Amino acid sequence: MKTVVFVSEKGGVGKTRLSDELYFYYTRQGVPASLYSFDGQYKNRNTDKKVSNPDVAIVDTPGRIMDTKTTQTIEGADMVVVPVRPTGGNIEAFTRTIALVKDHANCPVMIVVNGANRFSATTSFMEWLEKFRTKEKLDAIMVIPQSEVLVQAENYRCSVNEINRTSPATQAVNALCDKISVLTGLPVEKRQTKSKKLVAK
Repeated sequence: MKTVVFVSEKGGVGKTRLSDELYFYYTRQGVPASLYSFDGQYKNRNTDKKVSNPDVAIVDTPGRIMDTKTTQTIEGADMVVVPVRPTGGNIEAFTRTIALVKDHANCPVMIVVNGANRFSATTSFMEWLEKFRTKEKLDAIMVIPQSEVLVQAENYRCSVNEINRTSPATQAVNALCDKISVLTGLPVEKRQTKSKKLVAK
């Protein structure tokens, strides 16, 4: 079984949305997957999202990542994903998260910039982040653009693929899941080239 852990000291960066998307990604393929939430805000979220003998366990950790349960989960991970919002106010919590992950993980570490846009704050953040990734020798940076599709998927409790398959945000989410699969040796989804909107805006 492979374990993919989503961690961030800061709340609101998209851990829950992205862990849900990865779960949907594997269930669409028929890959046995379990989704675990250690975040007390979502006690009833995963009632029907656990299976016996899963091929992949997806773990959504709480914002306070210094607890023993989270660090033990990071130690046993096959992949750690660290989402971050592209603003300077996220840098301090982000760098603390990376330091903790590097202290406890022996696996690929991916950064996901969630909610990127065309404004100068994002551009400056991305320039800083690329230098940081090189210095810290992290495995990958993936970027999810700012989009209403993600908000709609959260409201409907479904995948972005059920909202709008052609959206740049949906394509970025799928690319993120593909990259996680490549780095962990899990199946990569084969998607149809023809796509359509499933839920009206």
